[in-house]
Amino acid sequence: MRPQSLLFPAILLVLFLYTGYKASRIWPTRRASAWTLTVLLLALIVGWVFLYRWDPGVLDSGWFRALAWAGSLGLGLWATFILLCVPLDVVAVVALAIRRIASIGRVEPERRKFLSQWTALGVGWASVGIAGVGFVQAMRGPRVTEVSVPIAGLPKALEGLKIVQLSDLHVGPTIQRGYMEEVVRQTNALGPDLIALTGDVADGVPAIIGRHLLPLAGLQARLGTYYVTGNHEYYWGVERWVEAVRSLGLLPLLNENRVIAVDDAKLLLAGVTDSVGGTFLSSHRCDPVRASRTHDECQLKILLAHRPDRWSQSEELGFDLQLSGHTHGGQFFPWSALMPLAYRYYRGLNRHGRMWIFVSSGTGYWGPADRFAIPSEIALLRLTAA
Repeated sequence: MRPQSLLFPAILLVLFLYTGYKASRIWPTRRASAWTLTVLLLALIVGWVFLYRWDPGVLDSGWFRALAWAGSLGLGLWATFILLCVPLDVVAVVALAIRRIASIGRVEPERRKFLSQWTALGVGWASVGIAGVGFVQAMRGPRVTEVSVPIAGLPKALEGLKIVQLSDLHVGPTIQRGYMEEVVRQTNALGPDLIALTGDVADGVPAIIGRHLLPLAGLQARLGTYYVTGNHEYYWGVERWVEAVRSLGLLPLLNENRVIAVDDAKLLLAGVTDSVGGTFLSSHRCDPVRASRTHDECQLKILLAHRPDRWSQSEELGFDLQLSGHTHGGQFFPWSALMPLAYRYYRGLNRHGRMWIFVSSGTGYWGPADRFAIPSEIALLRLTAA
């Protein structure tokens, strides 16, 4: 077993030991109960994921759907609690170190115990409130985000072109057909010229979950609907998912492109496989160079790439606009505050050299049903002349 494969379980174990410690600070007289609840929480938020992975067929069971919803809510609450506690504890440790270095009088044990208990309790209630509001926002579904993208030298035939981007739908145990029907309804109401689906369409296998994606067949755009793979398709059998998406009328772009004529102008729409693709299938190694090749003279070049991690190469290859997703914009606060540490461009419209890169916050959600301060979105991009 490779050391890397042990990293995630090790991190998870440390975080749950930390959670048990914080729970015991909230109930110092009932530490056994606090640790028992921590173990039950771990079983709840992790158990249903492993169960679903082992047997995707449980998706049709009512008891499993209830378990998945409980686990999703528990995960949102736990993640919020941890991300609020850690910074406070870091500040407390630094303050203690400063007091000792400066020889400042120590805080009385009883006072320190009181502050520790009530701080943890306050963070716990704050986490409940934040996760609760985030759940309500997630259940409201995606909102339409309108963005104007100014392109230098844009041909008149392409001015006002409307591109709708859907990304990171994550259809699965808690996002199903009803959600998708609303996404398609909102998308079609925008009257898009072109629709781009930038990966992570589902979590599951097409044979089980495919029926929940059937509404995608109703997407309407005069220049077509296009799709690129995300990392989650590879976890569930990418070849089956590519065919499933194709059967719904979407055109997969796997390190390839299409030249689209709009009156007297030509638009190059290219798409690359996800960055992890090559580790699953050698033929799916991400290749922007191959995707950009054409013999046509195109006045506008757009790249669809699930992750916002190839912006430098994309700009060098002459693309005017890159559409990406993957980050979910952090999905919910306070996790969203950490996104700048992971990605230079992680949300919204950004400029890199002469190229624009738009990163969707995601049309669905993954893991916790939590969208606190980072709502799901259907992005409507209008091209304008700079």
